[in-house]
Amino acid sequence: MDSALIDLTDRGARFTFLGEPFRSRQRIPNEDIVEIDFSQIEITDADVEALLPLTNLEGISFWNTGISDHAMERISQLRQLTRLNLCGTQVTDASVSILVGMALDYIDVANTKLTTGGVEALREGLPHAEILA
Repeated sequence: MDSALIDLTDRGARFTFLGEPFRSRQRIPNEDIVEIDFSQIEITDADVEALLPLTNLEGISFWNTGISDHAMERISQLRQLTRLNLCGTQVTDASVSILVGMALDYIDVANTKLTTGGVEALREGLPHAEILA
């Protein structure tokens, strides 16, 4: 785990990783990290940059954080991502075109800034995904 990710854990982020369970954070390779929970911690769109080296990341929860549309372009680069919780964020309809281009099986957009039309476009673009709104 690199220093940017260690900083995020110091701020409250929780990681799920594969492999040996009892290791210091510095000894956890980035490729072992499969889930991150940022729920209710102060995280910015700029902090998302630290996630890009996580090539096996499958799930992220941004529940009740300040994440907005600016972070979605970066998040879309995480090709293994299948679960995304955006509940309580500042994400708007502007992110729908990015989100439908992802291979998501599950997405929570409740209490976001998405309109009814944005949620419908998400349902049309991700017909096999479980979408909570």
